[in-house]
Amino acid sequence: MNKIIVSIFLLIISVVCRSQTVEENDFSADRPGMATPPSIVQAKLFQIETGFSFEKITGENIFQETTLYNTSLLRYGINKNSEIRVQTDYARVKTDLSKITGFDPLSIGTKLLITEGKGALPQTSFLFNLTLPYIGNRNFRPDNIVPSAYLLFQNDITEKLNVCYNAGLEYDGETAIPSTFAAVCFGYGFTDKLGGFIENYDWFSNAASSQNYIDLGFTYMAGKNFQVDVSGNMSLRDLKNYFMINFGVSWRIIKREKKKKIGVTF
Repeated sequence: MNKIIVSIFLLIISVVCRSQTVEENDFSADRPGMATPPSIVQAKLFQIETGFSFEKITGENIFQETTLYNTSLLRYGINKNSEIRVQTDYARVKTDLSKITGFDPLSIGTKLLITEGKGALPQTSFLFNLTLPYIGNRNFRPDNIVPSAYLLFQNDITEKLNVCYNAGLEYDGETAIPSTFAAVCFGYGFTDKLGGFIENYDWFSNAASSQNYIDLGFTYMAGKNFQVDVSGNMSLRDLKNYFMINFGVSWRIIKREKKKKIGVTF
């Protein structure tokens, strides 16, 4: 099964790598919300998205603090329709009985643009990830390769307001039955640099009760290719015993061509 999944992933990469382009896209980051926008990184450029998050869960016989000191996502644009992605985090998970620190398993993936979107037709992409069991702290690694797949959509309602929505399947590496992920995010541009968002995201599974959350946050374009963000999350099922905060940056690395010196030689 693992060999089949890896083969499918490599086939996707080989197909999208056939054509190259240097057309420029507008800057868009996957963070900080849980909903992922369908936009693709500009071809032949890297984008680094990293940050810090702290999550706390309490309740009857429950105590867990999860700190992600470095949530790192590296995206590279293959062409105007596709990108490849690599992600890992450096985490600390603390409970009443233990404290574990180390790298989360490495995830590799690709995002493929299906439609650009026009009017009521949303911009649409397909996101596919594989979480690998070979790298990272043994306590965080799954026993097998873990796939996840999502459809990503976005509609521009006005020049300032947009809605992004996702639906996907996520495996946990232990059972053959996936959980369903769904998210809806409303984003608003207050100015050319300052934006805000509010979203609802949920996990549904036959093996456990649903998990329902809401978060909101702000983004600020500190430069044409550099964004900073802050956000907070709450559980709709347990407002008192769950919260998460996030801070981060996203940086699209642009190569500057050296200007040729123009002069007259006597």
